[in-house]
Amino acid sequence: MTAYVERTQKQKLRDRRDAEMRLKNNRLGMNIFQISWIMAFVALVVVNWQLRFSYTQWPPEGVAPYDPLLPSVGALALLFSSVLVYRGLKSLRASRTGAFLNAWRLGIALGLIFMAIIIYEFISVSDAAMSTQYGVTFRLMTGFHFVHALVILGIMIRVYQNGDAGKYSADEHGSWAVEGAAKLWYFVTVAWMLFYVVLYWIR
Repeated sequence: MTAYVERTQKQKLRDRRDAEMRLKNNRLGMNIFQISWIMAFVALVVVNWQLRFSYTQWPPEGVAPYDPLLPSVGALALLFSSVLVYRGLKSLRASRTGAFLNAWRLGIALGLIFMAIIIYEFISVSDAAMSTQYGVTFRLMTGFHFVHALVILGIMIRVYQNGDAGKYSADEHGSWAVEGAAKLWYFVTVAWMLFYVVLYWIR
């Protein structure tokens, strides 16, 4: 009987160590992904600057600059969405599942508002702008970001559905999917803030 208890305890210890290692690897992988993809976004910012300095005037003559009002609303919606997602994760870790679901749902709704604004901005580029690098790089950058945001928003919706089905727990191991999705959404927010400043405010 004693030998059985010892084996059981050792197995539990091994399982706990394995779970800790999986969580550590998951977090490391997420950090590597975020750093590598932020570099891709930074590269697009650099391309935008290089094209800008090849023109004597930016935007080029005859092309109206983009209006920052609506994108500013989108940026605020995205920022508040990330705050709600963060609060949702904290609520889940505190075993307040209802608060997690409410915060996550509102975060997704604000994310959808942001996506609608980006779609509008993408299709509203004038023919005059599209005949220059000004419009082409704008569409490249907003489209590139939109695809990433769309995929990650889909992941967030799936996480919400699983949370509503009670598939997550308060501990770090049982809530990793929520943490991972939250970190991906933070990535979307940081990436957009880079593009937002470059596309709408730096002339």
